[in-house]
Amino acid sequence: MSKTVTVIGGGISGIAAAVYLKENGYDVKMFEGSAKLGGRAFSYFDAETGLTLDNGQHILAGWYENTFELLQKMNKMPDLHMTQNLHVFFKEKNGTELEFFAKGDEPLLSVAKGFMNYPPLNVKDKLKLLRLREMIEIDFPERIKGKKLSWLLDYLKQTDNLKKYFWEPFAFAVFNASPEYIDAELFYNVLVKAFEYPTAFSLVIPAENLSELFSTPFVKYAENKIELKTGCNAKQFIIEKNNVKGLTMENGDLIASDYYVSTVPFYNFQRLFTESSFEEHFTGYKELKSSSILSVILVPEKMPEGFSNRFYFGMAGIIDGFSQWVFFKDEYISVIISAPEYTVSDFVNMTKEYVCKKVEQEIRDYFPEFKNIEFKRIKYLREKRATFLPETNSKESRPDSLTSISNLFLAGDWTNTGLPSTIEGAVISGRKCAQLISEM
Repeated sequence: MSKTVTVIGGGISGIAAAVYLKENGYDVKMFEGSAKLGGRAFSYFDAETGLTLDNGQHILAGWYENTFELLQKMNKMPDLHMTQNLHVFFKEKNGTELEFFAKGDEPLLSVAKGFMNYPPLNVKDKLKLLRLREMIEIDFPERIKGKKLSWLLDYLKQTDNLKKYFWEPFAFAVFNASPEYIDAELFYNVLVKAFEYPTAFSLVIPAENLSELFSTPFVKYAENKIELKTGCNAKQFIIEKNNVKGLTMENGDLIASDYYVSTVPFYNFQRLFTESSFEEHFTGYKELKSSSILSVILVPEKMPEGFSNRFYFGMAGIIDGFSQWVFFKDEYISVIISAPEYTVSDFVNMTKEYVCKKVEQEIRDYFPEFKNIEFKRIKYLREKRATFLPETNSKESRPDSLTSISNLFLAGDWTNTGLPSTIEGAVISGRKCAQLISEM
């Protein structure tokens, strides 16, 4: 008889854990508290606009090998916009368009060429890029422990131009925060991943909505394979002698399994335990800081011809703006602002109406094609606890998947994956739990 595993949470990490556990021959049950799967990577029909909207724009990367493998295991052939190399467009307020294109088969050389041909950089900027060679030194990872990315950029003598036109937009795209709030070690880990092979550094934009990319194929995969229940909230673990004896649910049910995988977010994690058991098994636990992601959706009366295919499949970075990244869809525009509570001055005093007006004006200023186009709808969406803040020493608050409770394992992008809050980090964490259980 196969051993049983209960997966708590149906986000990306839970999906990954469930799929890999099933592939390894376990009987898997999944309980998700909400009515949807996919965690933060989901889509919904918005009656106000009449459109299916993603819960924020998610960018994948060429180095998301575990994510692409997971999709393959779910028999999902994703519809993705992907180039062989890093290719990004930026816009300035006067409408000037800038293109960064790292073309070539050798990652380091192609990125170097990209910088050499990047219009806003002068000779001094390009010379300072040579300092990046220090990052390949053997002791470099040790030297940056406990340091901020902003410190690292200064240490490597990166100019204001380099920060403004590349490093800061890159930080917001990958880490959902500004360099002042990013752990330099995390940044280094991502760069190492990005330079592994030619396509690793490329950005990948889903051409289909997030639910179609993750939750829909998982539901199909789970049919007759995984016991899947939504709208079922876990309440508390029953722990005896460093072992989970059962899991009580909010509806009063008692779930018994050989193993348990919790993918509950860090801000709800502690509630699954009694005070004494949490203190015993998670001594010194310090909760991570949350950061939000703000999306402003603009639905124009008409979209200028070909806009969804411009700027590398509709994606453009904003230089010196309130907005950070803009994505042009067939019928609407999605504007992203990451961690505004930390990175936007006086954000706490801004009304939704003010933010929407400001974003609308920026679209007109940065993209003159919209100057005389009216917007039928402008929608404000803010997920207040979208990610954790990847600040210095945040690693200390990220637990390992293996716990001191013999049959309990932790997954989620907030666990100790060595990566920021990304889909790939979530997948890695779920896969790691499956591997650890298989080795028991």
